[in-house]
Amino acid sequence: MTSTNRRPKRNNKRERNPRLDNLNSQIKESKFHKYIAHDIEGYRRHVANGGVQIYSEKELQDLQAAGLSDRLPPRATKYYMELAAKSHAITNLIKARPEEMDDLSGEADPSNQLKYSPVPGLLHKYELILLYVVRTCSSWCRYCYRSDFLTSKTDKDIGSISQIVNYVKDYNAKVKEGMTIEDVDRAFIEGDVKKFPIREALLSGGDPMVLSNRNLFGYLDGLAGAGIRTIRIGTKELSFYPMRFDDNFFDMIDLFHELHPNVNLAFMTHFSHADEILQRDKNKEYVRTKGYHYTRIPQVEEAVGRLRSRNYITLENQAPIIDSVNDNSQDLRRLHVELKRLGINNHYYFQCREIEGHKTFAVPVEKAWRIHTESQHGLSGIEKSRFVMSTEFGKLEVVSVMDGFDVTALAPDLPEEALKLANAIFKDGIIIFKAHRTGESSTSQGQIVIAKRNPEALWISGYEDRILYDGRKDGDARFSPMGTFLKSVFAPLTESDTMEKILQNV
Repeated sequence: MTSTNRRPKRNNKRERNPRLDNLNSQIKESKFHKYIAHDIEGYRRHVANGGVQIYSEKELQDLQAAGLSDRLPPRATKYYMELAAKSHAITNLIKARPEEMDDLSGEADPSNQLKYSPVPGLLHKYELILLYVVRTCSSWCRYCYRSDFLTSKTDKDIGSISQIVNYVKDYNAKVKEGMTIEDVDRAFIEGDVKKFPIREALLSGGDPMVLSNRNLFGYLDGLAGAGIRTIRIGTKELSFYPMRFDDNFFDMIDLFHELHPNVNLAFMTHFSHADEILQRDKNKEYVRTKGYHYTRIPQVEEAVGRLRSRNYITLENQAPIIDSVNDNSQDLRRLHVELKRLGINNHYYFQCREIEGHKTFAVPVEKAWRIHTESQHGLSGIEKSRFVMSTEFGKLEVVSVMDGFDVTALAPDLPEEALKLANAIFKDGIIIFKAHRTGESSTSQGQIVIAKRNPEALWISGYEDRILYDGRKDGDARFSPMGTFLKSVFAPLTESDTMEKILQNV
């Protein structure tokens, strides 16, 4: 699995901040013995030393022949591989397969993220900023939509905290334009501004929780000093290696809170399956408590409990729906229930992004929507979540999928032209998306996109030639797809034919 395609090293050098010298002396680091197997020889040594085996020798040879490491080298902690030994879902999440190399079609830079990168390592697409702070994780999900960043295949780089701070301050200064902080807050709440200040930042990567405590503190402290009020930390470390959340880590974030008491932290967790939370016995059955609940993995329960005990921390979960990992409603429903019972809110469940090689992992959009919808049955209002696609335009919530029907059978007396139009629209069914989250300059917030169904579609790209109404566009342009559609249904139109005239004739 070791690749011979060496890529240039990028910005991995940490900056020194004299202000932090005294604070850093108060922050302790921990040495973890989590052991990460990430190539053939490393994995073989792991097994030879008594580690859990998830690959056969034949599978290792097949991976090597397929050149799998050039896409994304397999990587996992000893802790997570031991969970995988009792769970097909977890095994499928981290276990590399030769077929990943069969079709590498997809986006090199998913959702064209570099388009929204004003400075290296920073994305400013929504009202918050996203920061790349590290180029690795404790384990690597095979479907990772940051694989281009982890393997340095695109120009994405690690963010410099000094550049990030300068960008935030400069941007917010332009938004304020002479206003006081109180004026900005009032204008923000009342919506009386053309641009909104940056109040929130998301630390991402890679996984910020693999950083040392001092490096993580440097980002937190710098962002707080720049005026950020909520800092999100996107992490799967509670799944991959929950022991990372130890005394030294909590001492560090308590120190941060002492220095910045008005800044909130939000841990955006990435639990994909209940097997990352619940204990299984030697027969791979869930261990029940005396009541109707299940017994949790102690390390996960302790880490989450310590996070929740701090009133300045909230926890939100988001994860994609992935083939052979969590692509059934029962597993998703159990995950929703167990997360909420643990004190973690269900936030987003995503459609697998159109990364290179996504066809190996993606569930068709309409099937994934149905799985998610069925998983919500029986859940309370506070247990539910949204199913969304994180596209270049913004986050599109999949609102509904309407089954097709034959209008002729329901209304046979309609005029022939009306039946022709109605059947053209409804016979194969339609799918409805909602612009749940858009860029600050967009006028499409809350708008919908209506398209004819495509059961094979894996991404929004599979619907672009089927759209009837496009709320992503502005004004009357939202109706332009309908004109194109009508032309395909009826005789060719002249330049003088307007939408109003077309509809009158129909």
